[in-house]
Amino acid sequence: MDINGFLLLVTCLVQSRLAKVVPWRPLCDNRVMDRYIREAKDLLKAPCNQTFRFPNVIPLPSTGLNLRVWRSKSKHMKNEEIKAGLIMLSNATQTAKHFIANGSTKPLLDTIYRNTRTFIHMLQLMDVPDTSNRTYELARPLMGRTVQNVLYTYTRLMCGKINIFYREMAEEYCKMRKW
Repeated sequence: MDINGFLLLVTCLVQSRLAKVVPWRPLCDNRVMDRYIREAKDLLKAPCNQTFRFPNVIPLPSTGLNLRVWRSKSKHMKNEEIKAGLIMLSNATQTAKHFIANGSTKPLLDTIYRNTRTFIHMLQLMDVPDTSNRTYELARPLMGRTVQNVLYTYTRLMCGKINIFYREMAEEYCKMRKW
């Protein structure tokens, strides 16, 4: 292998290594999280069929947040709790889309689905190590019957647990990386 081939190989390896770091970059820019929160709040104001009820209840993640309890949890437990909630919300969004015939409501659910999948992916890439011996216990799900329930749950997750965890991780990571 000549020097050009070697440099190309090293460049490819470095780029693939950096690809795992890319999701952290937006972590240090508060505007990114602010945009997601603003978008979530705007979804609540969007016109949708508020009188339509799903034929079956849809399980939604608990959005309750006790700050004292939250602060006592390890980063790993917080990560897992949020990830489980986002997966449940993602599934609920897909289920809700099957019940909706209204064309103006489906784009709202598509936005929620896309954003929840983005955050699930970011949480998976964070790979927060488990440093506690405590077991993780999923909160009892809420039962949603309307699109408003889904929109409200998404907004509460974004403004609550996700926002707090995101900012905790940003504070630690950005200080460490000096970004």
